[in-house]
Amino acid sequence: MRFEASKGGLGESGNGEEEVTLRLTVSVARLFAATAVVALALVGSAAAGPPPGDLANAPATPDNLSSEQWSLEQIGAFDAHETTGGSQLVRVALIDSGIDPGHPEFAGRIDAVNSASCLSGEPVTDPTGALWRDNNGHGTHVAGIIAAGDNGFGIVGVAPNVQLLIVKVSNPGLPITPQAAACAFEYVAGQNVDIANASFAVDKGPTGAADQLDFFCRSDKADHAAIKLVDEAVHDALRSGTTIVASAGNNNIDMAHPALGDDCIRMPVELSGVIGVSSDGRFGQRATPPNPGPSNYGVGVIDLVAPGGDDLQGGPVDGRILSTFPSYIPVPPTAMPSTIDGGATYRYSLGTSQAAAHVSGVAALIVSRFGDLKSPQNGKLRPGFVRATLSETAEPKPCPPDARCEGGESYNGFFGHGEVDALAALLDN
Repeated sequence: MRFEASKGGLGESGNGEEEVTLRLTVSVARLFAATAVVALALVGSAAAGPPPGDLANAPATPDNLSSEQWSLEQIGAFDAHETTGGSQLVRVALIDSGIDPGHPEFAGRIDAVNSASCLSGEPVTDPTGALWRDNNGHGTHVAGIIAAGDNGFGIVGVAPNVQLLIVKVSNPGLPITPQAAACAFEYVAGQNVDIANASFAVDKGPTGAADQLDFFCRSDKADHAAIKLVDEAVHDALRSGTTIVASAGNNNIDMAHPALGDDCIRMPVELSGVIGVSSDGRFGQRATPPNPGPSNYGVGVIDLVAPGGDDLQGGPVDGRILSTFPSYIPVPPTAMPSTIDGGATYRYSLGTSQAAAHVSGVAALIVSRFGDLKSPQNGKLRPGFVRATLSETAEPKPCPPDARCEGGESYNGFFGHGEVDALAALLDN
């Protein structure tokens, strides 16, 4: 199982003047296309942006461990909570390793009846939670960043009032297959989901180990079929009104210049319409921790950056992200101990998985704030509007003095349109 908090290696590009010229041309084309798409979306947003909607909202307040949640402070989430902590009518799909069904931070806010496992490539629901129980902790950690409850103990999520739909796509040691990913997005398309968080990459090989070469190439017949399968499911989810957020990965790869060739992509982050998220640390620099590895990047792939944590930018505790964790999973001998508060379990982790979760939380706040019950999509906002609002209100981050960072201050391959800003996203309209 390879989620985007897994350790990976360094991608290498080929040499030669012709290849360099080709890759530069493709990079410029990616930048132009990304800028044009967002520009059109922003024009639509400015011209027809909705006023605050009619979804029931409630503010949120910090909890006992919120002083350790530097990442929420960094993106303005605590200030945003004075406006809303989200609406109970907003649904966020967690496409991941599952969740701890009994974790107190999610009490009463998991749609257990409709949560499902897609491990077989077909959705199987289970109201008991046994089939979508988290067996490695990744999904529960991501879920806490998005939606840990405003309940007086532990932490608070970016959108603590929203409802969660769990769609399991992996177990420890198993790959995340194209069939499982397609199943998840297709299932989400029929579940009135507003936001889908995809903190994973589809695995190319038969195992779930981290692999910098988990790219699918359109020139390969089998890969092309896999891309088509997942892409069509993603398209159906987007068309249903679901905004999709995906992590970039932690392999130090320039995804605009893949080693296997320019027709090769990682899924789902490089599929059309998906919001790609890279990771930064507490000092606002690109995250480059030795484990799980530096954040991936790339012009035309990265839309936003958000806190994912970095030991090199704040120490082994302050530089990481504290979030929910299953109490039934033992602490490894070399890991930091669990934090217990209010009878609930929490641990520190880091990676672009965590970064994507912050963006999904802000997206859920946007839908909560501006969603309209009169919509035939039951309160959803158009994914294009949510995406444009996130990009338009992000805090721009220019390239550091690093030749690998292509682009300018308003958009570049390291940080996209900038750091997601929860407060600005809610006040923009």
